Amino acid sequence: MKKVALLFNINRHKYEYETEFDSELTINSIYEVLSKKYEVNKFEADQDFNWIEKLNKFKPDLVFNICEGYFGPARESVYAAILEQLKYNYSGPDSTNLLMCHNKYLVKNLLKNYIDVPKGYIICSKKDINLLINVKFPVIVKLNSEGSSMGMNENSIVYSFEQLKEQVLFLLNKYDRNILVEEYIEGQDISMIYVEGIGPLGPCIIDCDSKFYDYEMKTIKDDKVEIKQLDGDFDSLKKIVSCIVNKLDIKGYAKIDFRKKDDKFYLIEANAQVSFHPNGEFITCAKKDGYSFDRIINFIVENAIKDNKKINSIGYKEINNDM
Repeated sequence: MKKVALLFNINRHKYEYETEFDSELTINSIYEVLSKKYEVNKFEADQDFNWIEKLNKFKPDLVFNICEGYFGPARESVYAAILEQLKYNYSGPDSTNLLMCHNKYLVKNLLKNYIDVPKGYIICSKKDINLLINVKFPVIVKLNSEGSSMGMNENSIVYSFEQLKEQVLFLLNKYDRNILVEEYIEGQDISMIYVEGIGPLGPCIIDCDSKFYDYEMKTIKDDKVEIKQLDGDFDSLKKIVSCIVNKLDIKGYAKIDFRKKDDKFYLIEANAQVSFHPNGEFITCAKKDGYSFDRIINFIVENAIKDNKKINSIGYKEINNDM
């Protein structure tokens, strides 16, 4: 029987940075599915990295990596990079994918000649704020390398330079990280997913009582959020997803978030690491195309384990068949 290690960070709701971590429900749901076919062991990726010694003793054939990491813009890629150093095969995106996709500004600049993206600006320090004095409003202000809408609330959409300055200073003082300021797209929040060996799946739509799917809606008021399958012809959106995946050379899987305005789909972010919550966006999109929770989890593992090693991404393809 093949051995699979489930490597994760768990959300105990003690700290804000745990927002990205997986719930016990998600971790146990994955474990239950994989235990039917494999010898599975769970490893919490703690900050002391004690899990490495335990993993080496287990000697898995595959690591099911759903780690998010604790701090910094490269936090998601840390675990994939370590697994590569230890020569373990693992599921999902590789270290290059995880590093690049966690940088929203970088991804959109790489893709802006191929798909619709909001116009954006990066702020690295307080002195950069004055460079945006003539920006066209409204804009939305967010952390460039963060997930789960951390740091975002109703004040994130700003309509004047004074509001912009106030919100940027708030984020810089609280988080001390690079800030992304970009054109605010009024519209629907729509997500698609990609699974290597299958292709684009979905879409789903986020229905919540907010102008956008913000931090509060993803945490405190998550019971008021409905994630629904979206019916209709979305061949054009699937082609856009395929273009994104091909350009970024994404391995394993990804979740791609859009804002739909009129007939255009604007890329909001490409998530290399995803949540497998049974009622979340990834699984809802999979179910839209007939893949149950059990089926999609098993497919991801079977597809990853068959080659016995991770094929690394080059990060960005200049020439390929995009559309």
